[in-house]
Amino acid sequence: MNNKVKCYICGTELNGDDSLVDFCPYCDWTYLGWERELDPDDKDNINHISIRQAKENVSKGLNIWGEPLPKQ
Repeated sequence: MNNKVKCYICGTELNGDDSLVDFCPYCDWTYLGWERELDPDDKDNINHISIRQAKENVSKGLNIWGEPLPKQ
């Protein structure tokens, strides 16, 4: 099934659903579908950065790794 979901970090629409892993082309977050269950300061095994740090980077105009976001 091909539903739209939003990146948990930056809000970009992604193709997929809550049961699929999807990659955000804007901020580089790999959408897991269970982000709401994670502590915002814990690092997961796929993204290797906490949700809080990833959101802070995006708010500064950086992707989750601290590199400049692509132009939209």
